[in-house]
Amino acid sequence: GLGQEDLGAFLRFVWGRSRLPRPSEFTETFKVHISPPGDNRLPKADTCFFTLNLPAYSSEEVLRTRLLYAIHHCRDMDADLLEAAIPQAVAR
Repeated sequence: GLGQEDLGAFLRFVWGRSRLPRPSEFTETFKVHISPPGDNRLPKADTCFFTLNLPAYSSEEVLRTRLLYAIHHCRDMDADLLEAAIPQAVAR
């Protein structure tokens, strides 16, 4: 399993935020798409669609290694930071 830090990083990787919105404000379903094999490829996330594109790895160990690397090192988007930059009056 993943620890709390890894789970937070995973959510940020696939959703672009460190936590989910309230259930009443959240309608997305998490999806996993299996892409062609490639142990040298990293997982890719489509944060707008709450989707993880996961290569068909040769083993669970390769999957875990690549996923942990991606969630901790491949962060181009973090909507939490964008939201924090918006003045409170505008965010409401």
